[in-house]
Parts: sequence; C-alpha cells; structure tokens
Amino acid sequence: MEQPLSRMSRLILTAQCALIALQSSAYANQLQPVQSTLQRLVQTLTGPIATSLAILAVIAAGFLAFVGRLTWFFAGSIIFGIVLVFGSAQIVSFFQSAVGGGGGG
Repeated sequence: MEQPLSRMSRLILTAQCALIALQSSAYANQLQPVQSTLQRLVQTLTGPIATSLAILAVIAAGFLAFVGRLTWFFAGSIIFGIVLVFGSAQIVSFFQSAVGGGGGG
C-alpha cells in the first residue's frame, strides 16, 4: 500500500514547481529582444514592402496579358503568392488553433 506524501515532501515539491515557474519567466524575458526583432521583421515584410512587390507583380501580369503572353500558371502563382504573403498570420493562427497550440498574433 502506498503512503501519501509527507508534509515535507509536499513542501519540497511545491518549492520545486515555484522555482521552475520562476526560471521559465526569466527565460522568456531573456528572449524578448529576439521576439521583438522577429516581430519587426514580419511587420516589415508583410507591410509596405510586400504591398509594393505585390503591386509590381500584378502590373507585370497585366503587361503580359496585354501582349498575350500571360499563362494561367503564372497568373495563379502571382495570386497564390499574394495570398500567402498577406494571409500568413491568419494561416499560422488557424493551424495553431487547429492543433491546440498557444501563441497569438
């Protein structure tokens, strides 16, 4: 028959859990510069730069269509690329919620 944990064992277990929680928050604070840098990079690449590149791609597709050289594959690639770039945050959030992952964006 197993004996319940003694009072001292419960106290030690509680102290260990508290230490693990404190270490975890300290580690998260240590990664804050990396997280902010990556977030800034995502905002830059999905912001004005991506908008300008998407506009140029649509203009190029328009010129190719104008001269009769636009293929459906090229047009689909442009559309698919624009959807991936500007929908990336929503796509990742969808998969995170689908598998029960945390995080937010």
